[in-house]
Amino acid sequence: MIGMATTSSLHLQPRLDSKLDWGECNDPVINATLPADCANFTVPLDYLSEGGEEIQLQLARIRAPVQPAKGTILLNFGGPGEEARATLTGPKAIQYLALSGGRYDLAAFDPRGVANTIPQKCFLSKQDKIEFLEAQTWHDQNETSLEKMWDRAKIDVEKCYEAHNKTQPFLGTASVARDLMSVVDALGEDGMLRYWGFSYGTTLGAIVAAMFPDKIDKMVIDGVQNPHEYYHALADYEEWTDSDRVFSEIFRSCVRAGPQQCPMAAGNYTAEEMEMIAWRVANALKTNPIQLGNGTEFDYPVIRGLFGLSLYGPDRWPLLMKILPYLATNETDHPVFVKAASALVNQFTASVDTIPAVYGIHCSDRIPRLETLDEFRPVQARLSEISKVMDGSAALSMACGLWKSDAKERYMGDFQVKTKNPILLSSNRYDGHTPLKSAYNVSSSFEGSSVLVVNGFGHSTMSQASVCNLKQTSAYWLNGTLPEKGFQCEVNAVPYGNYTWQNAIAEVYGDGFGSPGGSNAQPQPVPGGGNDNGNGSDNEANPKPTLPPVSRATSLISKINLAPALAVALVWIL
Repeated sequence: MIGMATTSSLHLQPRLDSKLDWGECNDPVINATLPADCANFTVPLDYLSEGGEEIQLQLARIRAPVQPAKGTILLNFGGPGEEARATLTGPKAIQYLALSGGRYDLAAFDPRGVANTIPQKCFLSKQDKIEFLEAQTWHDQNETSLEKMWDRAKIDVEKCYEAHNKTQPFLGTASVARDLMSVVDALGEDGMLRYWGFSYGTTLGAIVAAMFPDKIDKMVIDGVQNPHEYYHALADYEEWTDSDRVFSEIFRSCVRAGPQQCPMAAGNYTAEEMEMIAWRVANALKTNPIQLGNGTEFDYPVIRGLFGLSLYGPDRWPLLMKILPYLATNETDHPVFVKAASALVNQFTASVDTIPAVYGIHCSDRIPRLETLDEFRPVQARLSEISKVMDGSAALSMACGLWKSDAKERYMGDFQVKTKNPILLSSNRYDGHTPLKSAYNVSSSFEGSSVLVVNGFGHSTMSQASVCNLKQTSAYWLNGTLPEKGFQCEVNAVPYGNYTWQNAIAEVYGDGFGSPGGSNAQPQPVPGGGNDNGNGSDNEANPKPTLPPVSRATSLISKINLAPALAVALVWIL
């Protein structure tokens, strides 16, 4: 039975006896870069049945530099399947504090299906993982490889169903939305939700806002997914609208940066030639994978995964451009290539562990199902028409079409909603995973909402540092200030460059933000008329591109944490 999750049909009752007992974080996944504390909280497994089993949510919190805090913002970092506690307390913690104005505590819990919260484990052996990877990519765009993917999808779905059929119905986004509101009650503040979601977290945000519109104090959703497609389509078609454009920019930016910043530029190729080389070496790997030693193989699924991973933002581009010259010149025995390629393969293999969470959440939510491969062929054809670099995203769509469990509760209402306070939607001009058009589509259904356009590349506006974005986003959190219609921000960070969010934070707050005795000055919003990298010209119906310039660059591959995006890259790209 599918629950009709609307505020009129089922109200969330406050748990008046609940509280959060914050204390030391003892979990090894919490490797905090700032002081953090943790708490556990009990919620119903099934919100539609009284007196049933309960589950425990594990939360982590970063305290605001300025106390007393104005409240607590709950964050979700997407996936679905991203480990929220580890992400919140990781290297980007200072960015989240700065973008929220330094006046809010930030908290997150690992959603259902993720980490220790109803964990999903379908691939138990290394061989399981290898076989999964080998079958994921549509190698030759022919009937044989499509049939292979279909057969593997049926195996994977059956494995996951056998292992977790009793819990799969309770992983759905509507249940996580209710978890959010339960945590709000337990916080003991004003009973209002302050929420910040990225990627899939924007769908969670849209759903909780639609279910509980009168409980929304402030909400930012960044890298906006289309929630209608998420539930009702056989594939996430709209997500790949700008994927090829972002992929091509990797090579254009390399040419502009030059060989000192981008090694591939040393060959004096045009951007178009570089991109052709990338596809040529990828296609060669279909039949001639590279043996790296110790049974490790760099093959076509891995490089296609790297292509998809690169769409996340310019900080990912140097890795591709570090590997590509060795592939292009057939110097794959070079120690630099072997080391980088081996690390990438190992991370891809390890990240398969988180794929069951993606399947369990997204596929249980998705409504349409498939009976035969013939029903899926038009889906694959449409994906191929939309994007070359992302046409292999069939794996997730196949799995969801064959999925055997339905979320017990799905949000079945529309998104024509007026929230108590308006929400802010943020999007890069060119996002290879969630295009700007999705932000406009979702904004049109939330009365009073506003879209902040950042003229950058990558998945969510966090992908390139921007003083303007920092000021606008923090102004919303601090004062509820929304950008004027058509307002857009420029970025300060450029591809292959060395300007970081730390630089932007120092410009706005001064040195030492977030540290004891450091500067916690309050940022001022950028005027709509256009200074400080902001301007007021944009056409919502037909946005004009404003490409960021390219300057100095430093390729610090070893400092980039690829792990969180790898699992998502596997199911979306492979």
